[in-house]
Amino acid sequence: MSSARRAGRADRSAEHDHLIRTAKTIADGIGAMFGRNCEIAVHDLRDPTRSLVHLVNGHISGRQLGHPIRDLIYAVLPNIGPSDVLANYPTDLPDGRVLKSTTCLLRDSAGEPLVALCMNLDISSMAAAKETLEQLTAMTELDTRPGEPSPELGTAAVVDILRVLVRNTAKQFSRPPHRLTKDERLQAIAFLDSKGAFLIKGAVPLVAETFGVSEPSVYRYLDQVRAARQSES
Repeated sequence: MSSARRAGRADRSAEHDHLIRTAKTIADGIGAMFGRNCEIAVHDLRDPTRSLVHLVNGHISGRQLGHPIRDLIYAVLPNIGPSDVLANYPTDLPDGRVLKSTTCLLRDSAGEPLVALCMNLDISSMAAAKETLEQLTAMTELDTRPGEPSPELGTAAVVDILRVLVRNTAKQFSRPPHRLTKDERLQAIAFLDSKGAFLIKGAVPLVAETFGVSEPSVYRYLDQVRAARQSES
């Protein structure tokens, strides 16, 4: 073998070793940042049957150094595309857990894939938390809309009728009355006015208090909605 060829092989081997060291450093950094729920594996593709040369948080999958590549050939490589990154794909474990996985291929200067950096995030607890949060934040859609008849209130006092009207008006926006936007307040005032709410003595102060605005503001809203109603008629 010529000295030039030997030198070329030595240079390439040094490059390979440098890429492996770099991948290990990146793996350690990712593990430190994301904690024990994130497994990071560095595979040396020069020896696919014993490719696993560095492993952070191996308790997630139970693998050991020297294990072969797992699903790289039949699952990852056909889908990885020109970017050499396949992100956020599922990896199924024998115990039923599903990992959120991302694989990055690192190539040498000749363009040959040398390292597979694989990140596997155990999202089991996060998925459970997501389901819990969805249940806690779920809300029922309300059917109350402007213009619908007010509820039957029987012999309730006049002031209670007004309070029910105000509450029902606010419910359509799925937020507390004092957090309505100006446009929503105008819609609410228009609805209340159409129901004759402001014919009740003390209606303006009660509406102002409920909506968290001043009484003059309620009168201004009334003027606007009545003027708009007249222009449409």
